[in-house]
Amino acid sequence: ALLGSYAQPAQQAVCKVRTEVVEVTRAMLDRSNANFLLWPPCVEVQRCSGCCNTKSLQCVPVLTHTRYLQVMKIEYMNKRPLYAKAVVSVVDHVECQCQPAPRAPMSRKKSSRRHHSHRNQTHSVSVNHIRPRFTISLLNAF
Repeated sequence: ALLGSYAQPAQQAVCKVRTEVVEVTRAMLDRSNANFLLWPPCVEVQRCSGCCNTKSLQCVPVLTHTRYLQVMKIEYMNKRPLYAKAVVSVVDHVECQCQPAPRAPMSRKKSSRRHHSHRNQTHSVSVNHIRPRFTISLLNAF
């Protein structure tokens, strides 16, 4: 009974956009070269999280936005650091909704399967791929 007096009522973590931290990885800029570091090592992004009222629904982004971030690329040449500006992209979730959780993809129609794979891609952190041509043109502007 004593414990109960200190406990507060549990609030459901509703499905909404929250700030999360993602790692800034070298793969965001260049998958073929490991001879550099990026600063900062992590950044904040907006991501959907929370739970829906039933297990058959899941919290997913229905609107996303790609944001381009200027980072510092530190490359080592002859043990000396070379500094350069670089641009990486991150995906922010803008709007979230509780939607039916996907079933086995093979049993679904083509159109819904395509939508399902896009949903998962937007939801994962690995979507932060850079567009090389765009990056180069941005770098030249600095």
